Amino acid sequence: MNDLAISIDTLFLDHRDSLIRTILGVVGCPQTAEDLAHEAYLKMLRALEQQEIAYPKPFLYQIAKNLALDHLRKENIRLRPAHSPEDDSDNHQSLLDRLPANTPTPEQQAADQQEVAQMLAALNQLSERCRQILVLHKLHHRNYERIAGYYGIR
Repeated sequence: MNDLAISIDTLFLDHRDSLIRTILGVVGCPQTAEDLAHEAYLKMLRALEQQEIAYPKPFLYQIAKNLALDHLRKENIRLRPAHSPEDDSDNHQSLLDRLPANTPTPEQQAADQQEVAQMLAALNQLSERCRQILVLHKLHHRNYERIAGYYGIR
């Protein structure tokens, strides 16, 4: 196994729970979410054989999101009743129209921008060390014991 595959293994193991929670939010089934997370990992390994991936973490999450949406589409098709003449009416929404949009609404974008501004203002009020600890814990998913060891806090 090469070094890149080992680092992808570590990436997956470090983010496995978060990845499963992300997928679970889309599909609503814990078992399916776990299966799709593992499928995302395998797809990423196959992608690495074909191309270099500059940002592996977002790439892994995007694969997982795509798999979750594909799963929803397949489930909606599977659960849809057989085609009938009424289906051709102008009032009938297509399956794709009923799926959630991938892009946020303008209202959601504005709310997200406000939330980011508030978060940055709050971060600016923290000391440099507190900011670093928060970033290590929240963004890099390090546990407090590991962070304390890094900073020599006992």
